[in-house]
Amino acid sequence: MKKTAFWKQALVSAVLIGGAVLAWQNRAELREHWASATGTGQERQAEAEAQGPGTPVIVADVRTVQDDLAFSAIGTGFALRSVTLRAPSSGEVTALKIAPGARFSAGDTLMQLDATDERLAVALAEARLERATSERDRYQALQDTGAAATARFEQAQTDFKVAKIEVDQARADLARRTLRAPFDGVTGLASIEAGDRIAADEAVSSFDDRSRILVEFDLPEALLGRIEIGQPVTASTPAVEGRSFDGEITAIDSRVDATTRTARIRAAIDNAADILRPGASFSLRTDLPGKTYPAVPELALQFSRGELNLWRVTDGTAEQVTVRLVRRREGLVIVDGPIAEGDDIVVEGLQRLREGGAVNVLNTATDGSS
Repeated sequence: MKKTAFWKQALVSAVLIGGAVLAWQNRAELREHWASATGTGQERQAEAEAQGPGTPVIVADVRTVQDDLAFSAIGTGFALRSVTLRAPSSGEVTALKIAPGARFSAGDTLMQLDATDERLAVALAEARLERATSERDRYQALQDTGAAATARFEQAQTDFKVAKIEVDQARADLARRTLRAPFDGVTGLASIEAGDRIAADEAVSSFDDRSRILVEFDLPEALLGRIEIGQPVTASTPAVEGRSFDGEITAIDSRVDATTRTARIRAAIDNAADILRPGASFSLRTDLPGKTYPAVPELALQFSRGELNLWRVTDGTAEQVTVRLVRRREGLVIVDGPIAEGDDIVVEGLQRLREGGAVNVLNTATDGSS
């Protein structure tokens, strides 16, 4: 047998002696490391035993929330009643009371046209009526005594009726020389001046009832079931900065526009202080109440094979439930499906679940949903 060289034997011996010396010098650190490694293994084993059988999961409870929506829209305001004042007949303007912002009650005189001819026509018609009335009364008396012919009496009655009609016509012509307020309201800028000659139906001024301002806006057809007459709205306008105004829904159109798939909605805003103006733009906001649905954390949802699923824990086993997404809101997902308030829904560990498989819930539902 070939002997190992002396120098090699000496080198090996030196290495072994050095390792033994280092181990002796660091015996405390080695003992601590061994104890730590042993303890970790024991803790893991204890944890596994504590978990028990089944897939470990974290759960959260199902809540119920109302699917309310805050809807906003932009619309243009217009007066509760609004007309364009027009000249009732042609002629010269002799008096004009129209002024921007002037208030009038129904029946007040706004403009007067020259009515000299019409007054004379009324006087003439009234004189003829007076004569026809006298003739009719005279022949009536003679008819009673039998001294007047029936034909002459009938002619007198006809003349009286014609004269009466002529008076009514003359008075109507005279009335058309005056422009009156059609309702309580405010006039705008006049397009004429006193002394001008105008034609019949010529525009004179605007006239508005601003006691309430109406604002119309479009509502998507999918939300029509959420709105009703009398529902409150809040409005604001750049014309009055820093303020909001309360109103209510007063009308819902009977049709949905086939092109836009929206329905026209009208809201009314009280304007007793008369600070809002027709034609201004308005930003409207209204709360649309919705149905009550279950709500779960977003982590609970799985999308698979075109379906939205979640896992419910029932009596220690996993059950997959298919739901429909309604809306996302502040970390929760509102869904529609066969789940109820208080059900335990898996939010962590769902990737390892199978239908009917045992689960080990590591928390309470309240802890998982907080």
